[in-house]
Amino acid sequence: MPTQNNRNTIRKLPLVAGEKELQKFLEQNMVDNLKQLIKITVQIMVRAEMEVFRQQFDEKLQFNGNYFRQMFSTFGKVSDIPIPRFRTSLDRAELRTMDVFDKEKERFTALIGQMHLMGISQRKIKQLTRLCLGTNISTNRVGTIYKELADSEEMNINSQPLDDNFEYLLLDGIWEKTKGYGWDNNRTTLLCVLGVRPNGERKVLGFTLSRAEDIESWKKLLLGIKRRGLKGNNLKLIITDDHSSIKVAVDSIYPHTPIQLCVVHKIRNVLGKTTHKNKVAMAEDLKIIFKSTTRDEAIKRAKHTVRKWYVAEAKATESLRHNIEYCFTYMQFPRNLWSKIRTTNILEREFREVRRRIKVFDNTFQSDESAHRYANTIFTNLNNNYPLKSTLHTKS
Repeated sequence: MPTQNNRNTIRKLPLVAGEKELQKFLEQNMVDNLKQLIKITVQIMVRAEMEVFRQQFDEKLQFNGNYFRQMFSTFGKVSDIPIPRFRTSLDRAELRTMDVFDKEKERFTALIGQMHLMGISQRKIKQLTRLCLGTNISTNRVGTIYKELADSEEMNINSQPLDDNFEYLLLDGIWEKTKGYGWDNNRTTLLCVLGVRPNGERKVLGFTLSRAEDIESWKKLLLGIKRRGLKGNNLKLIITDDHSSIKVAVDSIYPHTPIQLCVVHKIRNVLGKTTHKNKVAMAEDLKIIFKSTTRDEAIKRAKHTVRKWYVAEAKATESLRHNIEYCFTYMQFPRNLWSKIRTTNILEREFREVRRRIKVFDNTFQSDESAHRYANTIFTNLNNNYPLKSTLHTKS
């Protein structure tokens, strides 16, 4: 026969519609019990340590009630943990048990940082912490935690020392919107340098924000990378877009390294200056040029295309002629590398990731500082999560 206590327990069980509801109820009760166990355990540990301290230093010390703390555990927020206190406040009473709160705070801070790295907006982070941890955190607090993480020394890509074991550099830039500069001047250029090691491992080596993609900005960025350790003794190739400022800067900082202009950028620039009615025909001629198997053959076909379109498409042919010889540097390398070293596609993937993640800001940063901080965080995350080998490696 069931006892009275058993009857009371049975009456407290909820009416469930099925097995899933029952399982959910049991799991929730288990979690609640585990939280209660954590609360009791921490309280006992702190009191025991305080008792040892009292016996060793001053037996006249008396306990005087409790104050309450909270912590974030694997099972969510544990609230109202009673912490005993002495009647007299003592600075020397440093309790090791209390480290549990600091460690949980560090975990909580790191969790917010990781969510931000993944491109989750501050508003959504606030919602997730309330849903998963049962606690409310202000958007400003999320921003402060993120700023502290981003400003830490180990997170600053532009200050990290570099070695000289890189064979390829890829240089490119993208425009991003920033507020506060008026209608005609609210865009910032994100300039970036990606390095590839002999085994194909890649790493964002440095970046900067500039009002224009100019020579001085590129020189300053490359000079910083060189001073941090990448002297260029093992560099085989530098791959860039067709912007004239990059070539001048590269010639200044790494004068002995060959330059490859991105074929995709060249084709895009030429077609951008071609009239609509001739785009398809021009695209076919450009395809023929870059199907060449030797540099001499490619230059010969490029000259033929210039002569063919010089009258009808003067702007397009001028764009094609500009630095065309640097578009065929890749032909000096083993053929299995051609498709991988003649474009900046590897770096373009990183820029796509930047664009994807800034959508949470409506594609607009509040300032250059916030744009710099967020770009640094994204690139740091990419560096930490790159596969060991990329598609570009010299070992065939």
